[in-house]
Amino acid sequence: MNRRRFFSLGGTSTDAKSESSPQNPLANPLVQDKAPGVGRITGVGLEPFAPSATNPWNYQKAAHLLRRSVIGVKDSEIRQAVTDGLDTTLVKLFTTFTPSYDRIKTWVGTEPQTRPPQGSKLGTPEYDTWQATMFLHRAESAKWWLQVFSTSPVSIQERMVLFWHNHFVSETDVVKFGEWMVEQNKLLRKHALGNFKTFAREISTDPAMLIYLDGAKNYKIGKTVQINENYGRELQELFTMGVTDRAGNANYTQSDVSEAARALSGWTIPTGTQGSFYSALTSKFESSRWDSGAKTFLGQTGAWNTDDVINIIFAQRGDQVAKYICEKIYKAFVYDVPDYTVVDAMADTFKKNNFEIKPVMEQLLKSAHFFDASNIGAIPKSPTDYIVGMIRSFDLKNVPDFNATLTARTANALSDKLDTLGQLVNNAPNVKGWAGGRTWVSTSTLPLRQQFVLDVMDAKLTIGNGANKQTIYQFDAVAFAKTFPNTSNLKQLTTDMAQFLLNVPPSTTEFTTLFETIVDGGKDYEWNINDAAQRPAERIKKFIKAAAQLAKIQLQ
Repeated sequence: MNRRRFFSLGGTSTDAKSESSPQNPLANPLVQDKAPGVGRITGVGLEPFAPSATNPWNYQKAAHLLRRSVIGVKDSEIRQAVTDGLDTTLVKLFTTFTPSYDRIKTWVGTEPQTRPPQGSKLGTPEYDTWQATMFLHRAESAKWWLQVFSTSPVSIQERMVLFWHNHFVSETDVVKFGEWMVEQNKLLRKHALGNFKTFAREISTDPAMLIYLDGAKNYKIGKTVQINENYGRELQELFTMGVTDRAGNANYTQSDVSEAARALSGWTIPTGTQGSFYSALTSKFESSRWDSGAKTFLGQTGAWNTDDVINIIFAQRGDQVAKYICEKIYKAFVYDVPDYTVVDAMADTFKKNNFEIKPVMEQLLKSAHFFDASNIGAIPKSPTDYIVGMIRSFDLKNVPDFNATLTARTANALSDKLDTLGQLVNNAPNVKGWAGGRTWVSTSTLPLRQQFVLDVMDAKLTIGNGANKQTIYQFDAVAFAKTFPNTSNLKQLTTDMAQFLLNVPPSTTEFTTLFETIVDGGKDYEWNINDAAQRPAERIKKFIKAAAQLAKIQLQ
């Protein structure tokens, strides 16, 4: 079975061949649509990709690397990567940065007011103001991060933060306070390429996680026993080792869940420094709330605490942890059917480096396996990649959610769109996170994705009324086209834009359709992007709308 045809979603040409021809300059016999069957080993592993005359470092490979690493890459960034080469590009990708918090500077890093003002009740001005502030900060915590995506430099950082956000899941509707969600985002950012064991330890006592999985309700005070197993279970099932190994052997038992929960007890979120109506941004261990008795966890007996639980998991189930995490990384960055030979090699690297994340990612993203033709253009774009990626790639202006001065529903157009498509950050469906892969695109979501592009091109998306009406997601088609190296030759411009928009070459029929669309009944030799009479903006938008109908644009 062909991987990319396996992902076909409709709207594609039936011309499966992409023969070299004057009509299709992008066609290349080395990168044809000849992916192996699902789950088939490609024959190449984690050995470094070695460019050659027959398998060069080129635009397609640079685009593949950046599209899997950056949300919404630009053509100029891909071309720079081609010039820089793989090693220099990887150095750039693994350079981290500190995002701007200016948008939320009035409240980021401050203690959340977790209780309404004393004596206030629902419907009173004091209560309503408190509640409105809580909802505002929750919404802003997501919008701030979406804006970071759209303005980030060429770095894998935000991709990794999003990956871990979908691993160590917390939902803002449960946590309730945006202040804690941003603090957790900082923690994900801190450890995104760091040590996974330390990461697992620190997320276990993160306030948002303590609330989301009831760790703050997990305690024993004297004879009062309120041991809550939620986090103890998910720590093992979802966050570290998984339920079973590949042979189907259980990695832990119900007794291990119960005993881990006892050991994890004692953590609470204390009252804030501003008084009893506020809560602290950091958690606190209270020995009086900890079950100090002996526990037997994964075969080890002692008066274990949180640190001990983490240490025992990595000592007793290190192999399973390494394979479980590396399989998730593989599925997120390579293909959603794992090649276990490659995954096991990644796991070996993970263990040899004491569970450091960065060496695994560097090895994977410079490997021959990652750049194998069958893995290019084989993963459906998530809603974040598709919508926010388009905002960054197309340099769309007047994005309502990025305008902090807007209020009410007019400020939520992007958030609402992502929520409808199934992926609004801080709002995963459950503790398992977003399933991803082929679930991102369905018969219900595909038309919505396509319509978004069409509406942006046609400037149909607006907010306000009357004199206050304004177009959102504003797109300058001519400025976009001028970011490509050759705007005077229409066929070359078509080639370049198709290469940018599609991760695998269009078929001959598809290319012909795209070219005829931008020619738009005229003569290609008459094309002049600076001649208004040639309707350049209209024709470029028609080209993009035609490309948006191809299934290939849904893949990366």
